[in-house]
Amino acid sequence: MARLRKSLGRPAFGYVTGRRRVGKTALLSEAVRRFGGLYHQAVEGTAQQQLLHLAQEWQESRPIFREVVPRSWSEFFSLLSRQELPALLVFDEFPYWVQGDPSLPSLLQKWVDHHLPKTKTTLLVSGSSQSMLHSVFLDSSAPLYGRATLHWNLNPLSFGWFCRALRYDESDPLAFERYSLVGGVPHYWKLLSRDDIARQAEALYFEPSAILAEEPKNWLRDERVGGSLPKAILDLIGRGVAKPSELAGRVGTVHGNLTRPLALLLDLGFIQRELPFGESHRTSKKVLYSIADPSLSFYYGTCLAHRERWRALSKKGKMDLIHQHASRCWESYCRRVWGGASRYWEGEAELDLVAWDEKAQKLLVAECKWQDLNSTQEKGILEKLRASFFRTQLANRYPKVEFRIFCQKDLKAISSREI
Repeated sequence: MARLRKSLGRPAFGYVTGRRRVGKTALLSEAVRRFGGLYHQAVEGTAQQQLLHLAQEWQESRPIFREVVPRSWSEFFSLLSRQELPALLVFDEFPYWVQGDPSLPSLLQKWVDHHLPKTKTTLLVSGSSQSMLHSVFLDSSAPLYGRATLHWNLNPLSFGWFCRALRYDESDPLAFERYSLVGGVPHYWKLLSRDDIARQAEALYFEPSAILAEEPKNWLRDERVGGSLPKAILDLIGRGVAKPSELAGRVGTVHGNLTRPLALLLDLGFIQRELPFGESHRTSKKVLYSIADPSLSFYYGTCLAHRERWRALSKKGKMDLIHQHASRCWESYCRRVWGGASRYWEGEAELDLVAWDEKAQKLLVAECKWQDLNSTQEKGILEKLRASFFRTQLANRYPKVEFRIFCQKDLKAISSREI
């Protein structure tokens, strides 16, 4: 909101991106309410249907649309040019308009080039299909390429904000396990009942009408990801198949055939690629893939694998599955919030978190355990961690090392680094 406020009062054009359900519409609607403006959320359909919806929605604030329903987008922009425009103009779900009329970006480009500079209006477009928005704005052959001067990318919110919004205790491990079911997507938070966590998981993923069981399919559809190969890759990565060679072997193809679907899933935020600490994307052949989003990870790693037998499981069995999922999320979460941290693997040695401490000029090596450990357990884990480290080449390159364990009692301290 602060960044948007600074852009107001002058002609500007931009776009808002972010994954499905992250809160783009909520943010833009609130901005129009605060700063004054016109907002419209497009619907799927033909250009004629979309123009009719737009005219009906704006006819109270812009009487010209009560008298005239534009028959084309060219006519709409012509009418818009005759209006006194507010500080903020928002076209949400813009990709639906482009689907209805592929010539729309060219018409909008003309309006942005010739009429918008005569106003003091900030025009923002947004939509669920990030792939289409990127093709409209970032493809050098696209009409709107280079026109946008503003771009906001909304990321999922932190565990700390999750706790503030739902009034959970940030130091409570159960709060993190609840967070691991929905991640940082505010729309999903609204779906959480005030029930025990097993019931929450069941309502979200395992009941016949479970909403989050449909989200991966809807997300893939919004991004126009088709074919069986990307879905098979997500399924396998969710089940822990992390190496490209293993993925290729499981789907029955050569590694080269996975290059494009993996790149697509990376660009759209479905998966993340990890390299060993200290290695470069340009030179390293060591790569591991994982699903970045906690909710998506639960769906592919737990829901798909256990949905047929979920109801037959005991309460303890269900809690064990949720705990295992939270353990995977904890390791990834610690690396994400600890600046510059990566995992490291070499031979049989695996290190959960490695980061360079610039201030202390030493290497931090940590084991991430989603457990409530006593001092004896911590001592044993630290001994194993040291032994693993000294079997790697890192031991020769970094003589000064701090070894730590991040466990459940460190939850609040770790989460405080994210906000």
